[in-house]
Amino acid sequence: QPLNLDLIATEEIQNNNHWTNFCRNLGFENFIHGQCGQDYFANGIASRHPIKFHSNQSDSFSYSGGTRALLQCRLDGFDNLTFGVIHLDHFAEDPRLKQIEYFKPHKQNIDILMGDMNSLTRDDYSDDYFSKTVFGQRKISGWEKPRFDLTHLITHEWDYQDAFKLKNPKIKDEQLATCAYGTRIDYIFVHPRVNERWNLTECSIIDTKGVTDHNGVLAEFKLK
Repeated sequence: QPLNLDLIATEEIQNNNHWTNFCRNLGFENFIHGQCGQDYFANGIASRHPIKFHSNQSDSFSYSGGTRALLQCRLDGFDNLTFGVIHLDHFAEDPRLKQIEYFKPHKQNIDILMGDMNSLTRDDYSDDYFSKTVFGQRKISGWEKPRFDLTHLITHEWDYQDAFKLKNPKIKDEQLATCAYGTRIDYIFVHPRVNERWNLTECSIIDTKGVTDHNGVLAEFKLK
């Protein structure tokens, strides 16, 4: 509440009283829910402003991590900015790539893409931290080796900008972790056309104090 947010995007919600109460307790009377195959992988968007359009798209892939969905919306008074929230596969990079390529947010003119991408950015980590914490944790746990294909696709081929890295280019390692494993997997990506009317003035990682198992990512934009 002290942050006075205009919009919040969430993952792993269920369309029940917990979601409704969460939104209303934060002062949001406008909220939507985007279902996918597994109820607990649904996405949500809550807004202080009326939602004038929204849609939800679910994939049909049969990965062990389940099906996923892309929820998008536009708000009254925001010059047709399109916001999207997504939560990608938590097991492997290939399913994540299939999912993001299926949804094609750049082709749907999504201006601000948010969510738990479950994917890494190599530049986030010093060599020592990468070796001991990022690669080391995955080796101990028997997970897939670190890959960076997805974030590279979004930023280098689809030309989205990583909001956190834009405002915090020197922050690395545990300072930017958004999950319990010491890595950043939650992102806000901004399409360059947003810069025509808006300035990204701040982007930070918010300690959620154990309310969830991830930290939040906060971006602030001001109209030019």
